[in-house]
Amino acid sequence: MDSHLSSAPWNTRPLWQEANTSLAYTICQNQPLLVESHQQAQRMRRRLESIFPLMDHMCRKTCPDCTDVCCRRAWVWADFKDLLFLHLAGIPVPDQQLLDRQGNHCRYESSEGCRLDRIQRPFVCTWYLCPAQTRLLDHQPAEKHNLSRILEQIKNDRKRMEASYIQAIS
Repeated sequence: MDSHLSSAPWNTRPLWQEANTSLAYTICQNQPLLVESHQQAQRMRRRLESIFPLMDHMCRKTCPDCTDVCCRRAWVWADFKDLLFLHLAGIPVPDQQLLDRQGNHCRYESSEGCRLDRIQRPFVCTWYLCPAQTRLLDHQPAEKHNLSRILEQIKNDRKRMEASYIQAIS
């Protein structure tokens, strides 16, 4: 892979399958050591699910009229923390990485929106708020504050989950 990241990690079906098989095996072999990591993944899942109704509401308000669809222009992929979360939380992993190389758009984007369940999407797809969604939230300061707080908690949970996983298997 080029040093300037012209392609996403695990960008072919065999590489994606190998990464997920290896991660699943490592988790299975180290179950007793990964209690804390599992707990952090479950906490993240609850926090994510708590904000999905608001995210869905904002998408229904802003996405249908959007002329700059982020799924078509963003360079986003599932990173290690995303995969670790899915495995530890027992969430089905998508069949393939979101994209294979820079310049391509997300393979899960459709005319009706994302084909992945919200919980399966990379975290960046949740925490990114487009300008229209940000303007919408500007009229709901309590919701905006609560969403910002929960997103920050999830970011911290992701770091702790990864750190506890690495410490447990080291």
